[in-house]
Amino acid sequence: MIKKLTLSICLLLIMVGFAIAQKGKVTINPQLPNWLQKVNVVNNKPAYKNIQDGYYLFLIEKQNNLESKEQYSHIIREISNSTGVQNGSEISVSYDPSYEKLVFHQLTVWRNNQPINKLSLQNFKILQNEKELSRFIYSGLYTAYLILDDIRKGDRIEYAYTIQGSNPVFPKYSNTIYFEGNSQIVNVYNNLIFKPNRTIRTKNFNAVPPLKKSVANGLNVFEWQNSMTKTYPANDFEPSDYDPLARVQVSEYNSWQEIVDWGLSLQQNYSKNSAIINEKVAELKLKAKGNKEKYLELATRFVQDEIRYMGIEIGEYSHRPNSPEKILKQRYGDCKDKSTLLCQLLKANGINAYSVFLNTYLKKETASLLPSPSVFNHETIVVELDDRKIYIDPTVSNQRGPILNTCYPYTAKVLVVKEGNKELSETKQENLGKLKSLVVFNVEDTSSTSKSTLTITSEYSNNYADNFREELNNSGADNIEKSYIKYYSNLYPGLMIKEPIEIDDNEVENIVKVTERYEIDSLWTRGESDQSKRIAYFYGDLINDQVISIKKFRNAPLLLKFPCTIEQEVRIILPEVWNFEDENIKIDNDNYRFLYTANAKFNTLTLTYYYQNFNDSLQPTSINDYIKDSKEIINTLTYGIYWKGNANIATGGLNLKLLAVAFLILLLTTFIAFYLYTRKTAFDIESIKNAWKLGGWLAIPGIGITLNPIIILVSTVKENIYSDKIWEGIQSNPHSFLLHASVIFTIVFNVILFVFSIFILVSFYKRRDFFPKYYIIFLIFSFVVTLLDTVGSIYIHKLINNEALNPSEFNSVIRIGIFAAIWITYFLKSERVKQTFVFSYPDAAWRNAVIKDLNENFRINNLENNITNKQETTDTDDHERL
Repeated sequence: MIKKLTLSICLLLIMVGFAIAQKGKVTINPQLPNWLQKVNVVNNKPAYKNIQDGYYLFLIEKQNNLESKEQYSHIIREISNSTGVQNGSEISVSYDPSYEKLVFHQLTVWRNNQPINKLSLQNFKILQNEKELSRFIYSGLYTAYLILDDIRKGDRIEYAYTIQGSNPVFPKYSNTIYFEGNSQIVNVYNNLIFKPNRTIRTKNFNAVPPLKKSVANGLNVFEWQNSMTKTYPANDFEPSDYDPLARVQVSEYNSWQEIVDWGLSLQQNYSKNSAIINEKVAELKLKAKGNKEKYLELATRFVQDEIRYMGIEIGEYSHRPNSPEKILKQRYGDCKDKSTLLCQLLKANGINAYSVFLNTYLKKETASLLPSPSVFNHETIVVELDDRKIYIDPTVSNQRGPILNTCYPYTAKVLVVKEGNKELSETKQENLGKLKSLVVFNVEDTSSTSKSTLTITSEYSNNYADNFREELNNSGADNIEKSYIKYYSNLYPGLMIKEPIEIDDNEVENIVKVTERYEIDSLWTRGESDQSKRIAYFYGDLINDQVISIKKFRNAPLLLKFPCTIEQEVRIILPEVWNFEDENIKIDNDNYRFLYTANAKFNTLTLTYYYQNFNDSLQPTSINDYIKDSKEIINTLTYGIYWKGNANIATGGLNLKLLAVAFLILLLTTFIAFYLYTRKTAFDIESIKNAWKLGGWLAIPGIGITLNPIIILVSTVKENIYSDKIWEGIQSNPHSFLLHASVIFTIVFNVILFVFSIFILVSFYKRRDFFPKYYIIFLIFSFVVTLLDTVGSIYIHKLINNEALNPSEFNSVIRIGIFAAIWITYFLKSERVKQTFVFSYPDAAWRNAVIKDLNENFRINNLENNITNKQETTDTDDHERL
């Protein structure tokens, strides 16, 4: 994404552009330079099928006078059809007005062999040509642009111009002259004109036309002429260092040491006693506490992250760096500026550091070129520390981890700008980083209303972590999350995010972990030909992005992504055990490695993918093998499973042996529960008469007591542990004994818990006197069973699936433990519990006792009432007698 420039930079560019534009106007001079050589052309025409964009080039003539520093160009193009009218009716010439002048000599449209003069100064538009501004480079180039009117099919457009001047930063001449292009050219002519005392070296690449040497007016003339050139259509995925076109490199420079001396001369006038530099060095020293490795890391991260990338590369500053003081003050610079500043900061603390010139496109092919400053397009540094050479690119931001393991992103031939150096050095981009991803599907069956879940845990290390961190800073976590959702929604319609994306950035180790969690409504889809079939697909999508699909052989090399190391595991947890055949594929050679396995253990299908490139390109001799291998790789990256039926996935019957075990346990536990419930116990008539009703805090455990049997029954059905298919699937597992024991354990304790929960339920609502004791036992038993089940499950899954411990597995244990601790304490100390659960067995015993007690109380009360009534009668009689 192109960032907006700050207001200050925009104002600076406007002011600089305005100043240059004043002297960058086009001039017209019909008089041709007097040093031009006569060019003889062949009058021919390409076959119509070879004409591209509706026009062809009849002549490209380039004449270069090294003494007057003038480059003359003469172009003739012919319009072949209406498409050519659209594409070939514009003239554009780029130049740098800070040191160049553009002079037009001719602009003629030939129609029916009659010339039409189109050269008019007012028709030219001078435009700023900042194609590199999106990369934060302002080069100061301008383009003289002219739109021709009234152009027709068959017209021949002829124009000629001279660019006067050359970049003063280069003391000598160097250039690369091309004789071919992507379309056929009828005539190509190039020459060099120079004094005899100058030594011009040449080097040919591919089928260059013969060099003709002559002398004219006391000057040497080198000429190359070609006609009806070959064409080389571009191929997809071509390496940047591949160039099949015929060309010649010319250079006045004699050695790489001469280029080193030139580079050192650009850095000679920098002050070593700058206050702002010294202040920054003191700050870094204080933080490093005398540790030079730490100082190197702090200085590097400062320049990489806090000096933003922005280049004002006008005139000689296309190659001359600004002073370190200026760079530090303005807090921006291009590659040479940032490299110069970092070298200065390191040298100020006694760390040897040097600029490094390289070509990011040619890479190792730089070694095949003649020495010249123009062969390089980038600058980095090399640090010498403790007998180690550490190459660092100051323009790469957001790099983290140990500074000695910093990723240098180039395998190339480079030139270290160090006094006395006479040759190129080789750098290698190490394949240290890795993208490791674990994709876990929890798949629901086809009849379930539950959603399938998808959890993706990705780990980025070294250069992968650097790249992800850069993307995160540029796009933001929210946009990354949205792009992930959009991507996976295309694979799985109905996918929804379950939890926000989690990003854990360990900058010390340079590892970034990303966790994504989704829910999928419609993982299963209907088959196209068979609507009763349910299909689910799973993908090794990370590998798919690295493999290039090409269909036929080609003579051009193929670009590979490098460095590239990806490990992806797709784990599919199914509702029950399925039988899958194991698969293994291994492709391993000098260029790449691919490993694939598919195997099933218990109810989990695991697909593992590993892909690594060892080189950044494939030579044509390896293309046919790659076509075959890439097809095989791509075929393994989609794995489909299907089920055919009308119920759910579990098509196996019930295992009668397991049902028999469950039935026996059910009978035994029911008998024990019945025995415990019907044991006769003593009762307290007064407690029964004054018993409290169920209420208060007892309502909370009462809800759980009421629902427990239903929960246990539903859980047992959902686990489907009585399936004969599960039992058979376990038998083929190397850990079958352990798995069988686990199944039996689950069955036995589920049955015990179910009967126990019913026993507790009846006792609770009957307010039995033994209820508190057995409820406490039930809570402790439930906690112990859950703990054993959890520990066993973790151990088994780790043993079978090599899973790491997930702390969330103990959530249910902790929850049940807390619940048990609270209510055990309550039942031991609560007065309500003591006054509520007082009823014994059998009911008839305490009921008869209560009735007898009530009758006795009633008789006594009547007797007391009769005595009172008689006493009242006697008193009345005595009163009457009185």
